[in-house]
Amino acid sequence: MNKLILFCLETNKQSDTDRPYIMETIKRFYKDDRKTVIRTVYLRSKTRYKENSVVKEITRCKNEFPNNNVTVIYCIDVDDYDTSPDTKTLLDNIKAYCKTNHYEFVFFCRDIEDVYWKRRATKNEKVPMATAFRVKHQIDVVKESQLRKTNYAKNSSNILIVLDNHFIKK
Repeated sequence: MNKLILFCLETNKQSDTDRPYIMETIKRFYKDDRKTVIRTVYLRSKTRYKENSVVKEITRCKNEFPNNNVTVIYCIDVDDYDTSPDTKTLLDNIKAYCKTNHYEFVFFCRDIEDVYWKRRATKNEKVPMATAFRVKHQIDVVKESQLRKTNYAKNSSNILIVLDNHFIKK
């Protein structure tokens, strides 16, 4: 049976900075699965998580897929959650939205570059860093334990905990 994994990412289609990290993570830790289709919905910003255009795109992808065997995974940077009440509230709202809609929630603390490179990136660095990550096989130096956290912690994510439910481990 075929299934669709739909990743909702904070990036935009032009720069597509988050997808290389996710795809390299899947390639390193999980068996090749030709029955799973992976697609992306570009949020452009975490604040757009439930805007009409995003909801319509998710619905369109779900409707295109047979048997409605679709998993939606929101991948969100936590940024300054510990110092900004607004960011913490937004993250809590996104998690609640995911729970209500039976979507998965993946966090990157503080952001995806901080998890995979152990440093934050300026806006101008994001595209070259994502490209270098893939080309230089930087996933090989990322510790699996960093990607298996249940709580927010510097340079960490819960991505493997979530993906374990949808892919077969190597």
